[in-house]
Amino acid sequence: MYLDYFGLMVAPYRITPDTELFYAGGERGAILDALVYAIVSGEAITKVVGEVGSGKTMLCRMLEHKLPKTVEIVYLANPSLAPEDVLHAIAFELELPVRDDDNRLKVMKALQEYLLARHANSRQVVVFVEEAQGMPLATLEEIRLLSNLETQQHKLLQVVLFGQPELDVGLSAPHVRQIKERITNSFYLPPLKRRETSDYLTFRLHLAGFRGAPVFSYFATHLIALYSAGLMRRINIIADKAMLSAYATGSQTVKLKHVISALRDCEFIKRGVLLRPLLASIASVCLVVGVSAWAQFESNITVAAVPVVENIIDQPSPAAVQPIVSHVVNTIKNETPRILFDERIEKSEEWLATAEPSHLTVQLLRGTPHEMEAFERFLLRTEKEGLLPKMFVYRTSTDAVEVINVVMGEYSTLSQARAALEALPQSLARYQPYLRNVKNVLSEASVVTVATESRS
Repeated sequence: MYLDYFGLMVAPYRITPDTELFYAGGERGAILDALVYAIVSGEAITKVVGEVGSGKTMLCRMLEHKLPKTVEIVYLANPSLAPEDVLHAIAFELELPVRDDDNRLKVMKALQEYLLARHANSRQVVVFVEEAQGMPLATLEEIRLLSNLETQQHKLLQVVLFGQPELDVGLSAPHVRQIKERITNSFYLPPLKRRETSDYLTFRLHLAGFRGAPVFSYFATHLIALYSAGLMRRINIIADKAMLSAYATGSQTVKLKHVISALRDCEFIKRGVLLRPLLASIASVCLVVGVSAWAQFESNITVAAVPVVENIIDQPSPAAVQPIVSHVVNTIKNETPRILFDERIEKSEEWLATAEPSHLTVQLLRGTPHEMEAFERFLLRTEKEGLLPKMFVYRTSTDAVEVINVVMGEYSTLSQARAALEALPQSLARYQPYLRNVKNVLSEASVVTVATESRS
């Protein structure tokens, strides 16, 4: 409904596991690479654990795409399989010539012959068990016995278990310790941190085709991170509802009040406790100023009504409260180190004075001054990649909102610009960069310069 309003090509926060929307942050990319290595290396049993909505299914689908073509994958999506049925389920997935009434010995023989034939052709077979926490321990033991099928040097069948933390609880039982001892690699999908939540929201918007100023305000992002607990599915649900709320009110920015409206419509948020984490978050921020500031701030909050909290941040605040909020925000902003940022601003002014309008550049990042810490981390990343000297940072203004832009390099031909774009490391390519005319960059920068001079 809001796609045209925000200039999007597709819905940015779908909860279906679309591999085109895979986010490599929050250790997901590193875990994916480690899983590929474990399988290609022939490890017997690998375990991946994460909370509901942490991205296990997406990781499973990505693993299928990343594995070489020599790896054949069997999905066991039904966790309630009985021990006597798991052999038949694997055989049916592999399309082996077995029948429902064939005994276990016959099915095992057919499976072993198939695996040996695949191994002779330098191929691997791996079983993906989804929702493994719901699988009976006796069935997991049966799968563990299948992992004993091997040659003198290689496992014939490998297993990857995807499950919720309850899987670890089940595997801790003494009578199934043999399964646990066979697990050679164990990975945990951590919830996204607040900074990663901000990156994730921006990442999905860029993939959906968004190219404007940041949509989610600093406080809106903080609240989404808080109530989602860093779980991707919850982030998607809240962000989608918040954007719909912003669209309904005619706002181009998702503010705190829009997120609160979204939270009221989320089934996983209990209405009776909706305000408690929010007040705790405000309290932690106010501790930066001091206990006395919090006491004054608290006196202006009515716990029974959420709109009072909305007004404090997103709308004009009472005179007694506004200086405190401003001081808190400024304190947080001033604590952010800006060594590389300030250096690139200075270098970029020199570049803008001599840049050729007919040339091209690569647009990498956009954000607001509230995201200064993210910009500094981004520049640190480019420094590690050896690309910092090519980074130019300049300010623009969109609807009276200051926007910070990061572009890379200046290229005289389209082929040179495309080559630079394609050569970007994955750590930078995930920001969905695109080519721009230097002429437009100069025009943007000059607009904010003229506005600043007119105000002075």
